Amino acid sequence: MFKKVLIANRGVIAYRILKTLKERDIRSVVVYTPGDEHSLHVTESDEHICIRAYNEIPEIISVAKQFKVDAIHPGVGFLSENIDFAKVASHYSIFIGPGTSLFDKMGNKVKARRISEEAGLPRTPGSNRPLKSEKEALTISSMIGYPVIIKAAEGGGGMGMEKVHREEELPRMLNAVREQAKTLFGSDEVFLEKLIYPNRHIEVQVIADSEGNVVHMGERDCSVQRSHQKLIEFSPAEISEDLRGAITDAACTLARAVGYTNAGTVEFLVDEKENYYFMEMNTRIQVEHRVTEMVYGKDLIYEQLRVASGEKLGYSQSSLMPSGFALECRINAEDPENNFEASPGVIERFIPPKREHVLIDTFIPPINGNGSFSISTAYDSLLANIIVWGEDKGSAVELMDQVLREFVIEGNGVKTTIPFHLQKIREI
Repeated sequence: MFKKVLIANRGVIAYRILKTLKERDIRSVVVYTPGDEHSLHVTESDEHICIRAYNEIPEIISVAKQFKVDAIHPGVGFLSENIDFAKVASHYSIFIGPGTSLFDKMGNKVKARRISEEAGLPRTPGSNRPLKSEKEALTISSMIGYPVIIKAAEGGGGMGMEKVHREEELPRMLNAVREQAKTLFGSDEVFLEKLIYPNRHIEVQVIADSEGNVVHMGERDCSVQRSHQKLIEFSPAEISEDLRGAITDAACTLARAVGYTNAGTVEFLVDEKENYYFMEMNTRIQVEHRVTEMVYGKDLIYEQLRVASGEKLGYSQSSLMPSGFALECRINAEDPENNFEASPGVIERFIPPKREHVLIDTFIPPINGNGSFSISTAYDSLLANIIVWGEDKGSAVELMDQVLREFVIEGNGVKTTIPFHLQKIREI
């Protein structure tokens, strides 16, 4: 097992990773940028150093060399699915994630669609290569029928996509997504597919070791979103046993087909008739992994560390038995009454409740009368994840309701999504 790990990220996920390192007596090295120096993942780390930016590959590699780390955990976002970073990081230490070939295979959504089809997974009708022209986009859309959705081939995190409901909208939306893709991902490759609506967004957690052992840890329903960004997740999803068996088998089949290693998530869209369609594979840990942890009793960050260090999984699919119902709410600094606009400001009271069967992951220290914490728009708006467990859905929803009402977040100008969650958890 590793002795020292660099956390190349910030915020909630950085502190979540730090928790596991501390629990396993693994030394931590943390990078941070100005403004993050009071975050919990910095103040509670063994060693930390200020850098210019979280996506500066040479700077982060320099830190890894300076502190002589055994491995680098990229977290989510930033460089977590960057093939160049993974290659360089693997040269100096162990990159905690899949092999670099997997980024090329599954990181590009067009390639992933083609690979999934070859593996026998159903996918939505659409283009099987990057769109070359407006004419081609119009022809394919006419064949499969509107509405369609245009997506960046290299996209991720719910960014770089637009829905098109009518033919006359397509040229404008096509150009808009191309521009977004070039700006956000450095490539203007886009494709389109049939928009399945209404739908449910169901994803399957998989983990695999370097010897070809692959298991799944059930599915999560991530359908409650705004602007393609997830807000509420829960497990198990309310689907038939036939569908559960089909999508979990499909996820493992795909993982084996590409020689996947470490933790990953295979995402599907499910329509009203429970037809399912492969959407994409996330080659990293997901924000919502805690939901799976509560149901399956596994620390997925630790499992990532074990697999990356060369250990076998050491357990079979039949040994993984889910229990109860887990529910997560992402608490963002956003105004739900104003189209979820970012709500930066200064937090003057921050008091997370403490209860049995409740996890609260945050990077903000408790504040109750002494001190404050500034929230800017420089990074994402996530303040905390609340994850609760109950014996069934009803008890989990009731517990989440209590925790949301008890969570104190007050300050100058800061609004949160808590009011939205209090309403929405009753509707899932």
